[in-house]
Amino acid sequence: MTPRRYPFAAPGAALCLALLVAAPSLAQTPSVDELVAKNLAARGGAEKLQALNTMKIVGDVSFSGMDMPMTLLTKRPNKMRQELTMQGQAMVQAFDGTTVWVSNPMLGPGAQPIEGPQADALKTQALFDGPLVGYKERGDTLEVVGQAEVEGAKAWKLKLSRKDGRSMHILLDAETGLERQWSMTMEQNGLTMELDTIIGDYQPVDGIQVARSMKTLMGGNPMGTVKITSVEHNVPIEDSVFVMPAK
Repeated sequence: MTPRRYPFAAPGAALCLALLVAAPSLAQTPSVDELVAKNLAARGGAEKLQALNTMKIVGDVSFSGMDMPMTLLTKRPNKMRQELTMQGQAMVQAFDGTTVWVSNPMLGPGAQPIEGPQADALKTQALFDGPLVGYKERGDTLEVVGQAEVEGAKAWKLKLSRKDGRSMHILLDAETGLERQWSMTMEQNGLTMELDTIIGDYQPVDGIQVARSMKTLMGGNPMGTVKITSVEHNVPIEDSVFVMPAK
């Protein structure tokens, strides 16, 4: 007796086999909630982070062959002031929670408000707990877009879409869960360029993991580095230091 033939049986079996083979790799992709929780735990945990209200960071910035002392002040929930000293003159960029402003003697006297990509980047940097914590409450969305590498280390790549239309990518170390890279697209002088910040050399301060090294690349080209020398938590900082001086 000639056995019946089922022409679609073999392709169907092949499809099932392919799905079974793919299932383990798909299952290994962590969810957004898992990655955010791992990052929070790796940094020191929610309780320790929530106990912080201010941070003072001192370090050095290297840019275009120049070394400049830097002081960065941040205050919960989203105030920030960064001051660089170059040739004895102070250059300030700050966010008081409402207005982003800069003071740069090379651009003219006094302080002035700014808008656009530079202001957007500063607002993101000013988020005291970082862009991952509280993203839902801010109305942002977060998704896992795949794996990548940062300086040879495997990382999970997340896309953070802000409710105002801006977006950025955050790469978390696959092993430690700590942030290894921020990437965002910026438009300047009619050109669209990718701005990447490579983050590393984490060291504990008061039980909180703090990055001591940052490298900035514009369009893949090295632009500058930041080396942190000291970090202090919960130091007294008046709100007035973040406010743009009157003209």
